[in-house]
Amino acid sequence: MIQDDWWPRTGGGPVHVKELSVALADQFGHTIDIYTRALDMDGQAHTNTETFANGNVRVHRLKPSTEYWNPIGRVSSLVTPLPHLVTEDFDIVHGHTFLPAVPTRTAGAVTDAATVFTVHGTALTSGVGRDESALSHVKRRLERLFILNFDYDHVISVNTEHLDLLGDHHTDLSCVPNGVNLERFDVDVEQRDEILFLGRLAPKKRVSDLIEAFDRIADEIPDTDLVIVGTGPKSDELKAQAKQLGIDDRVHFEGRVSDEAIPRYYRRASLFVLPSVWEGHPLTLLEAWAAEVPVITSDVEGIAEFVDHEETGYLVPPKSPAELGDAMQYALSNPEARQEWAANAYDLVQAEYSWEGVAERTNRIYERIASTR
Repeated sequence: MIQDDWWPRTGGGPVHVKELSVALADQFGHTIDIYTRALDMDGQAHTNTETFANGNVRVHRLKPSTEYWNPIGRVSSLVTPLPHLVTEDFDIVHGHTFLPAVPTRTAGAVTDAATVFTVHGTALTSGVGRDESALSHVKRRLERLFILNFDYDHVISVNTEHLDLLGDHHTDLSCVPNGVNLERFDVDVEQRDEILFLGRLAPKKRVSDLIEAFDRIADEIPDTDLVIVGTGPKSDELKAQAKQLGIDDRVHFEGRVSDEAIPRYYRRASLFVLPSVWEGHPLTLLEAWAAEVPVITSDVEGIAEFVDHEETGYLVPPKSPAELGDAMQYALSNPEARQEWAANAYDLVQAEYSWEGVAERTNRIYERIASTR
């Protein structure tokens, strides 16, 4: 497996790769090496090797150790896995997210390994809210090259929205959604009057819409606070927004929290809100369902196909703070309805989104493509 980032930088990619690898090792006896970048965070270099699943899953953090957005670190990650991929005689090389496309494709060209690439999300279908940098057009061209024009033995999408686009460029593809570890969220925590957002504070997440929506209804829900867990490029701007609106005493920015603390934030919330303008298949949605917290989220790509409106959650149009505020007020005023959404969603995630099921589907792909090499 090749994954761009790893703990202590948290996100859907590392969780997916770790949980899938452990399930593949436990269920099918695979030995899995995960190659990722060594990261510097908060002045500390994270270069240690980790093992899971009785030593059958090994995580290798490849130097140089830099901050995530450091260009030297990002560019070097295109080549640092290659000596390992060439010399270790792997049966499968499975790349995830964006930059790992390069070593995955290269390994397929110079070794006998079969290649799999998982698309966790792409702006090539939506194009909105992803990147506000001056180099966004360059990144988009690279994304098109890596996702559409590189050859792999099999391509996986975590949602069905991408299949039409991918099908125009790849002949062997499938949809395998994310999973969730239900046991992780089985914690005993007293519920609070809190609305929770948990995720990266990035443009596509539209947390600014959530803050504006909360401001619109704050006087009508005086006992409820907004809790924002996560870090990202919009952090300072969002804090300034809350202060300017005069609600900074009720909007709590928790920053980056430990992996162990995350289930408690979900379990104690009255609502989880995800106002993104697009997603791949957000793990935070599955985590909220696993924690039995009601969900309000955007009616957009990567979300709408998984959420039944007023059955497993409540859908609102993107970039609509007024409608988002109305939805939150409705949910808080109707506890029986929101708890029904949560109960239905828990039943759904229990039946269809286990990591064991994801591993089984992935292993079938592995067996088929490996047999044709």
